[in-house]
Amino acid sequence: MRLTSRLALLTYGTATLCLAPIGALWLSYKKRRDPPYGRRLGELIGCYHGKKATEPCIWFHTVSVGEAISARPLIQAFVTRHPELKVVVTTTTTTGAREVAKLSGVEHVFAPLDSPLAVGAFIRHFRPSHLFIMETELWPMLLHGAKRHHLTTVVFNARMPEKTCLKYLDHQHLSADLIAAPLDMVLCQTKDDAERFVRIGVAPSKVKVTGSLKYDLSPNEALFQHARTIYRSWQRSPTMAGPVLGAISTHEGEEEMVLETFYSLKQLYPKLKLILVPRHQVGVTRAQNFLHDTHGHYALKTEFDHHLSGFHHDVLVGNTMGEIEFYLGLCDLIFMGGSLVDVGGHNPLEPAYFSLPIITGRYYYNFAEQYEHLIEQGGALVAADHHSLYSICQMLLQDPERLITTGMNAFDVQQAGRGALRHTIEALEATL
Repeated sequence: MRLTSRLALLTYGTATLCLAPIGALWLSYKKRRDPPYGRRLGELIGCYHGKKATEPCIWFHTVSVGEAISARPLIQAFVTRHPELKVVVTTTTTTGAREVAKLSGVEHVFAPLDSPLAVGAFIRHFRPSHLFIMETELWPMLLHGAKRHHLTTVVFNARMPEKTCLKYLDHQHLSADLIAAPLDMVLCQTKDDAERFVRIGVAPSKVKVTGSLKYDLSPNEALFQHARTIYRSWQRSPTMAGPVLGAISTHEGEEEMVLETFYSLKQLYPKLKLILVPRHQVGVTRAQNFLHDTHGHYALKTEFDHHLSGFHHDVLVGNTMGEIEFYLGLCDLIFMGGSLVDVGGHNPLEPAYFSLPIITGRYYYNFAEQYEHLIEQGGALVAADHHSLYSICQMLLQDPERLITTGMNAFDVQQAGRGALRHTIEALEATL
């Protein structure tokens, strides 16, 4: 390791050592209405009172809810194939923790903050032999601590957008020493991701392409079918029958654009309904404020029972977590958010799994490979702005045959991409 990298790591480690307790308290305050975070504050800084020291384990780190959902089939398969191994799964959020709780045979712990004390305490307590990191969670002290304690460190389902790669290359020597060097293997989603990891300093012999686990998703089909039953009941009702547009995982700036598009379309399709599901709770508030100001006829999902009994509004605002399949089941076509604004888009493979036609904005770089396949095969369409979103929705709504064909094309792309789970688990097992 270069001297400059050693000094940078020392400086970073000293700073995080001092800031970690403050950060833990701040996070606890921020999440004060989310009880598990407050009760388990010590885990953030490496204190495990009430937890006995354990035998050696395999450590999976999955970050938040999206990563936990994608990793869940892999982790469950790993546990099933290796019942003799103890598996500990860490997340940084309580929503991720709830997804991990659905797994059997694993222990959940909140991930230690990236400070030498917290990371070191975690490793000494749980004694992992391997660290398997989901996607992009590459932190200097985490990686340095793993290397110092001789853990085998693998990044799986790894992705690296070009913008992230360029940021690493702005500090090439630091990235090579502190991020690339500690990695024993990187299992990438695409060839482009693999090439970018090599560019930041990972040896080509350590980099493999195993595909995206998101193609191997196992969604809650029962929840989707339940919502589909509700959808069919709407279509049998003289007052409710009509097309349903879904806007999933919207971000700041998109709720207003989607609602403006919806009400413009409603002039052509008076019985059109909108299922609006913001990515974060603050988006629900933004949508409510807009609808209140425009006298929109809307309701929140939590105002109804599981069957949406009594729903007769223009807009249903999804203000619940973990029910993506339910919202998809209510819709005829889907706009995936985070793409009309520069967020990078969200996973299109969930609606594709259910044969739903997909519309995305032009900012879809977080899932570039998936979107490009879908666009090329006619399973997704790109809206440059909200005016284009209006035109595409109108085109699909007035052509039911194309609406169905686009959804089937999306399903074909999703099914063709399956297989990453097998390739990934075989590569992880090879390191044991």
